[in-house]
Amino acid sequence: MKLTTKTSPQRGIKFGKLLRVEQLTALTAELQKLRSNPPLVKRTPGKDEGNILGFVRGLRLSARLIYFLRERLSSTGLEVNWGHLLDQSEESCSPECDVIVHTRGHLREWNGSNNPIMNFKFIEAASVRAVVSCKSLINSVDRRYPKTLKKHGVSDLFLFAECCRESRFQQLHSSAKAAGYRGLWCLYLTQKDGSFQTDESMYAAFGDAVFAAVKD
Repeated sequence: MKLTTKTSPQRGIKFGKLLRVEQLTALTAELQKLRSNPPLVKRTPGKDEGNILGFVRGLRLSARLIYFLRERLSSTGLEVNWGHLLDQSEESCSPECDVIVHTRGHLREWNGSNNPIMNFKFIEAASVRAVVSCKSLINSVDRRYPKTLKKHGVSDLFLFAECCRESRFQQLHSSAKAAGYRGLWCLYLTQKDGSFQTDESMYAAFGDAVFAAVKD
């Protein structure tokens, strides 16, 4: 089924607010088009051909979110990266962290050499101010992840998804908060008739929430 987008006009929005969410607005349009017109998949027993690897889709979302937060938090002097957290003994790593907001500096960077494709950093857990976990189409909340990161001293953990079903958003948002996340934010919601629902105020609220958590 080909999906359509439902939008409603927004009046009286200040120019500065539009600029702050411009990156997420553009990303929403790109991802909605891809979800509406995914690549054709040829399935043979035990094998899918032609689909986009889930890791690649997720990395695209988290990378664009990193760019958004780098700009939103530019006045704080903090860095935003993808990587692992190292504990105080430097003997144990956290699970992969899609988006890490931290004070300047890292222990090691894996990124090849010139014109790097990968930019993955090992960061001291003590320097972390917040972590954002990214999901594509979210149907459930990972309750173990907040507990694992809490062992590394991460108290400000955010959950950001490309989309979820509109009928489940409030339930998932409540589940996220109960599990230890600051909440759930989505680029857009999907509806039963195959359309999308977007709310740019959610983009601003996400940026503001991360800014408030890390600014001090």
